[in-house]
Parts: sequence; structure tokens; C-alpha cells
Amino acid sequence: MARCRQLTGYNKKLGFSAPIRFCEFNIAFFDLDEESEGAPWKPIHKIPSPHHAGRLADSVNVMAIKVAESDSGYPISVFGTVLARDEYDYRCVYLFKRGRDDPQVITSKDDTLTLMGPYRALAVSDSMYFEFHLKIKGDEDVDEDFSKGYLEHSAVCHWKQPMTNFLYSCLSTVELVYTPVPSAVEASFAVSLLKERSDFIDKVTAWTTRNEKNKIVLYNKKVAAVGGGETVRGLVAVPVDERLVLRVCLLMHSEHERGECFQLSLGHGADEFLAGKEPFELQVKISWRGVTNRRGPGAWGRPNMWWNLGTKDRLLL
Repeated sequence: MARCRQLTGYNKKLGFSAPIRFCEFNIAFFDLDEESEGAPWKPIHKIPSPHHAGRLADSVNVMAIKVAESDSGYPISVFGTVLARDEYDYRCVYLFKRGRDDPQVITSKDDTLTLMGPYRALAVSDSMYFEFHLKIKGDEDVDEDFSKGYLEHSAVCHWKQPMTNFLYSCLSTVELVYTPVPSAVEASFAVSLLKERSDFIDKVTAWTTRNEKNKIVLYNKKVAAVGGGETVRGLVAVPVDERLVLRVCLLMHSEHERGECFQLSLGHGADEFLAGKEPFELQVKISWRGVTNRRGPGAWGRPNMWWNLGTKDRLLL
């Protein structure tokens, strides 16, 4: 009961008390702040193809998180966290994480939060959750709660492409846009230039062959969303029967030159790809891992997530 009181708060936008943290299960012994461990997804070539449909879990790709409405107006300096909790272990997989000394300035409702993750594909056969803890940086160390709460994604009910959910809380309406991915394969890649500095990479955009309308910006040099430096890294969940399309645009050497764009279509059999157009030579290294179902006794957690209380075994999440 004490934990439940800590996980709820009065939502003045809705006019009643509502959960502000994940509390779908008995979480008496669950550390809500522990970061998720890396999931041991298997290389896709080690999963026999006739059994892909039964062994691969569904996933989602987060496309954008926007401040659709701000009761404090614009611009605002936002910091805090947005995280996902999936069925692998329900622990924290960060999508956005900034401290008070490094807030993101939001100037309009069209601005998106600069995402840092996820660092692994998310697994969802039933439900997963997106948790928001955002603040506005104020003057003289006086900050305000901007967005607190969570949104649920149901793999059974939510298959619209893309999905759009809204969180109404505190001083904001936050918009979450994502695409469900059936029978998912994790595509983790690194993009680099071999003949020029990699800081000539301007933007990296990804989509899948049957979902061309819903493009994901994985890297934008203007905001350095992912990667940077010598190599730009990214991660996308791809349906097992589709290909990943990457569009890599390069900066111009001068304002009088036209920047080049490379568009690559990559299947599960590709682990390295080279493309060239003078003076550029582009290299993409990619690994493919199946987001495998783990149903069965103890499927979605580590052994210490099970506790024996008295004469009854209970799952304490």
C-alpha cells in the first residue's frame, strides 16, 4: 500500500488521481529505477526460418515524442527521462535522458525530443509501457513537473500504422508516435565514411519495404540524435519478411556543392555494405538478431524476480 501511494498522484488535467509510474503488477520487491540488461537475442541465421513466425516476438519503433501542448508556453527547457518497459524484464530502457544541467530547449509544438535509444529492440507479445518523468528547468533552482505518467501499448489491440498516443498531465500534453513491428528482427548498424571524416554525415533515415510512409530519423547532425563522431550508430526493429531501407545524406563541402545521398536496401543476409560516389565511400556494418519469444515458466524475468511468500508462490513484478 505504501508503494502504491508513491506511484500515484493527482492529475489536475484529468481531475483525479492517476498512476504516475508503472504499477501493473505486484511491485513490492521490484526496483523501478533499475536499468534493463542487454537482451540475449540470437543471430537471425541461428533461428530456423520455418519457425520464425512462432519464435519471434513483436516489437515497436518509436518515431517521435513531441510536446503537443505546453501550459507554460514556448520556449521551455525540458529535462528528465522517457523510458520503455517491455516484456523482457520490465526494467528501464531509456529513450530520452537529460539532466538539469543539459536540458533540451523546446521552441514549438513541432519540436521533438532528441532520443538516445532504445539501445536494444523492445519485445512485446502482450503489453509494454512508456513512462514519462519530465520537468521544466526554472530560475533559481525552482523547477516544475512538466509530464508525469505512463502509456500502455497492447500488441493485441494496437496495430495502426503509425500509432499515436497522448499523455495529459501536469503542464503538458505529450504526443508519442510509434509503429508496431510484427515478428521482429533487431537490425543494429554502424555507418561510417572511409575516405572522408564521418562528421560529413548529415542525416540517417530508416524505414522498411512495406512501411515507406513511416520514416524514422535516426541521426540528424543538427541535434546529434544518435551517434556522431567517427561512426553513426542506430537500431531498428524490422519485420522478419521485410528489408531495411537506409537513406544516408552527406553534407556539402561548400555552399556551392550539392550533398550526396545514398539509399540502401538491406536484407538479413547482409552484414556489410559498401557504396561509393567520388569523393565519398560509405560503409555500413549491420547485425541481425531475432527478437525471440521467451514464454514459459519464468519467461519474462530473471530468477530473482520470483519470491516465495509463506505457502504461496507469487510473481512479484
